[in-house]
Amino acid sequence: MRHTRRFIPIIGLAVALVWPAAAATAQSADHLELVALTTRSPGADSPATTIPFQAVVNYQLHSASNGFLLLFLFENTSTSSTRQSSAQLPVQNGAGKATMNIDYTLKPEVRSLTLMIALFKTEDKLLTWVSTTPIDLAPWPGRAAFDKAMAARLAVDYAGAESYLSAAIQASPETGNYYYWRGDTRIYLNQYDAAIQDFSRSITLMPEDRASRVGRGISLLWKGDPETAVADLTFAIDHSINPDRVTAFAYRARGTANASLNRSAQAITDYQAYLAILPDAPDRAEVEGWIEDLTAG
Repeated sequence: MRHTRRFIPIIGLAVALVWPAAAATAQSADHLELVALTTRSPGADSPATTIPFQAVVNYQLHSASNGFLLLFLFENTSTSSTRQSSAQLPVQNGAGKATMNIDYTLKPEVRSLTLMIALFKTEDKLLTWVSTTPIDLAPWPGRAAFDKAMAARLAVDYAGAESYLSAAIQASPETGNYYYWRGDTRIYLNQYDAAIQDFSRSITLMPEDRASRVGRGISLLWKGDPETAVADLTFAIDHSINPDRVTAFAYRARGTANASLNRSAQAITDYQAYLAILPDAPDRAEVEGWIEDLTAG
């Protein structure tokens, strides 16, 4: 049984922008809405330590005939920004959509980054602004290796994926998601002890992550320790607000664990719960066969 888881002012502005008062967003019908924040495809010569951000924003400008947009970066908890976007982006009266790019070079002392887009009438007249919540930068040094690992998994190259994930972990050792995916990959490589170590680390970094509990439970199950596996799988089930695929796989794995422990009634209940959550499960006929065998036994 396997499981899956869900993958500054710039020219013309000479001083650093200080984080504006919240009241600045409610002065007029001028409005900004951040539609998307993504990263652009890096160039062939782009350093691995550079994050190429791209922000898409909807704007409404009614208090002036024209204005301009600027994208600012705030490091950690700083309330002032000295980093600029590459240019002012002029906008006209009315509504529209704008795309803005900015590159950020990672710094060891910077753990989070907040992006803010501001709409100005003149160089000293801020009309309105919108910002992101702080972005955790810890995963970024390992992002390129992680992307290669996911591509390797799609190509069913689990050994290659494990190698890339190890590189991602080396670059970003506090990113729990990377440990999760290496643990999941190691299940496919039948490296159950190593997978258990990875899932345990991801649980340490992400204590409420149910998928990591399912991963460790499955690793324990295949290692031959169904009793301990049940504890992790039960955690994933009990901490589910609404039943989802993680819940379903936890029930399926716990059913297998209970069956190996000769707890037929509990195994049947777990398998039935799995099928209730995923009525179109591709292995439905197989699981129904297990239920029939347990019932007959």
